Amino acid sequence: MAASKDVLVAGAGLIGLCTAYSLARAGHRVTLIDKDKVGSGAARGNAGEITPIQVTPMPQPEQLSEIVKGLTTRRHYLNISPLSTPLLSAFGAGFIYNTLPSRVRKNTRDLDQLARGAFAAFDSYHQDGISLAGGGYGFLNTHVSADALQVFRDNQVARADMLGQKRPGQIMLDGELHDFEPVLDEHVRAGFLAPTERYIDPNIFVDELHAKLLDYGAQIMEHTELVGIDSHQATLRSASGESQLGFDRAVVATGAWTTPKIKGLEATRTTWITSGTGYSYHVQPDRLPGYLVASIDRKTIGVPLSGELRVVGLMDFSTEVEKFEPQRIHHLASQASAFIKGIGDKPRYNEWTGPRPMTPTGLPIISPLKSAPDVIVATGHNMHGLSLGPVTAEIVTSMVEGRPGIVAGAEVDMTPFSL
Repeated sequence: MAASKDVLVAGAGLIGLCTAYSLARAGHRVTLIDKDKVGSGAARGNAGEITPIQVTPMPQPEQLSEIVKGLTTRRHYLNISPLSTPLLSAFGAGFIYNTLPSRVRKNTRDLDQLARGAFAAFDSYHQDGISLAGGGYGFLNTHVSADALQVFRDNQVARADMLGQKRPGQIMLDGELHDFEPVLDEHVRAGFLAPTERYIDPNIFVDELHAKLLDYGAQIMEHTELVGIDSHQATLRSASGESQLGFDRAVVATGAWTTPKIKGLEATRTTWITSGTGYSYHVQPDRLPGYLVASIDRKTIGVPLSGELRVVGLMDFSTEVEKFEPQRIHHLASQASAFIKGIGDKPRYNEWTGPRPMTPTGLPIISPLKSAPDVIVATGHNMHGLSLGPVTAEIVTSMVEGRPGIVAGAEVDMTPFSL
């Protein structure tokens, strides 16, 4: 085993928590800090998806028309505030460039290096006593158009074959589909089940990681913000003022807040990171679906979690990434009630919004700082933070220990993820 090191992990979202846990179980002495509480940000409000076949870069050719809609209407899953467009110019230019088919193919190959290890990484957590509870297996992908869903399924089949997973089931139509999943609205004409994909309750996952870290003796400091970092020393800010903390290695996993405002990250690719805000809420239907239900046409997901239904969706870009917009959650609810019966008249609760760190390539950043190689940045996982959290943590742990990252028996080419 590598010599035990003092490791500072900044950020207690999904990437930071997984990284801290993987480091602690490898025998390192971990200090975990967060500017808020453990599991704040998008760590708890997401859909709980663990889905390698859907871990693909967000920049795709079809997104170009979605951007136009996002700029012109508030009643679309994508919304881009006109006030934010000057701030998004560099990100947007990079995003559009990465919708070129050649870039999509390259970025997908690069991201697949991580996706291949997603299930195994979660299985190792489960073997260590992390329950992965509150969810289940199987994504029921639906659409009002059988032809459009066929195109989506063909892509899913190709990815399942590439990843060595069981292929998704055949498309079910009309009566067969509604017999299979009675909660679907009658306007939903087509659906197919991807049986290998998993979903868990992210609240349980966060709480269990937190508890395990305490068992391992990790020091956890909430309401403590990273404001500067250099070789072997971090500047922290808390209610008592600024202080210095030394370390052997440090991991900056501050998610949407990984920006050049942190001294030491200036002139790095963290300037690429832009926050895309998502929404979720809970509702108690008369009957829960038997699987995670994804409406491909409405870009909305209904997830049965711990006896409740969590509805997740939307992608907003604005200058106020944490501002709750009531009209947007109303829109999300209208989308959900259009494909899931019996929820439109039910009260909503646990309404949530939070930012997700997006990059113009759709690839995360997992890289040491050139100016301070003992500092590793791990952020920008787009909407794949849960799916890629544990496998990212394994790679970061290897980097801390001076070993190459190995995923699914192959060494990972870290160049695409570098700063």
